[in-house]
Amino acid sequence: MRIIKTFLLLITMVMALPMCVNAQLKKTSSTEKVKSFTNGSVGLFKSVTAEGIIIYSVSLRNNSRYLDNVVLHLGNKEEMIRNLKDFSMALADGKKGDHFDFSACGVDYSLSFDKVLGQKCFDVSKPYSISSDFGRLYKATIDDIIKFFSETQSKETIENEDTQEYD
Repeated sequence: MRIIKTFLLLITMVMALPMCVNAQLKKTSSTEKVKSFTNGSVGLFKSVTAEGIIIYSVSLRNNSRYLDNVVLHLGNKEEMIRNLKDFSMALADGKKGDHFDFSACGVDYSLSFDKVLGQKCFDVSKPYSISSDFGRLYKATIDDIIKFFSETQSKETIENEDTQEYD
């Protein structure tokens, strides 16, 4: 009887060995904070996947859960700037009750126009989430992010022109 138990234990261990060998950690991406906006309540992040794809996202404070932020993926740099400009135009012309569907990086979002203390914003939530589970993305923050990238782009252009003059 003892031999049978030992034999079954040995077979179980041999069968589990391939699963343990394949359970290795693999780095899939690295994320860094680019800048904070709105007094630190909104963070702009840049993620680089193992394939070298750069994805920008915005982390928004959650309305109902303090420690669980809402992450809004915006795409690569060109897509992000284009999406943010579209958001800004939609907020400029928006009215209470307007809803928009947005999809980026394979994630779907629901954007609802809102005004808080006179400031226009989107209530950003993922579909099928709790109605009180959303983050707010203000028009002023969107415009600040666009301004940040346009200033960064112009500084890079000036630096590139300066280095070409000395060559």
